[in-house]
Amino acid sequence: MRTVEAVVDIEASPQQVWDVLTDFPSYPVWTTYIQELEGHAEVGNRLRLVIGPPDKKPYVVNVPVLDATPGVRLAWGAVIPGAAWMPRTIYTGVHEFLFSDLPGGGTRLMHRESFGGLLARLVKDGPRGGDEGFDAFNQALKRQVEAG
Repeated sequence: MRTVEAVVDIEASPQQVWDVLTDFPSYPVWTTYIQELEGHAEVGNRLRLVIGPPDKKPYVVNVPVLDATPGVRLAWGAVIPGAAWMPRTIYTGVHEFLFSDLPGGGTRLMHRESFGGLLARLVKDGPRGGDEGFDAFNQALKRQVEAG
């Protein structure tokens, strides 16, 4: 299994971070990579994401919510744009945000995506630009949360 991940420490409680992370209609205000996110953070629901860096044509994916435990974990299934039909033996993935309390207060947020299946073996480090995209998203989230 391949994994792309980025970690950020945020000066706010896990619940405060969760509240901003799951306020999907506000995404266009503070982040550029996920241009739109529609749906509700509830297990079994589907989310519609419009994703892509500002200088590229975005793509749309519809993904299932796998976990939505407030202040603990938000996860959805990862898909290849246009290939959601692909069997799990060929490709599988999970996109997740994991929250943990910091000893002096605040939240450590791990943002990661794990890929498995036969196609994942062909890509050494996950999608190109994944690390930079995750870091940029985390920093934008941190600014939004800490701005109150």
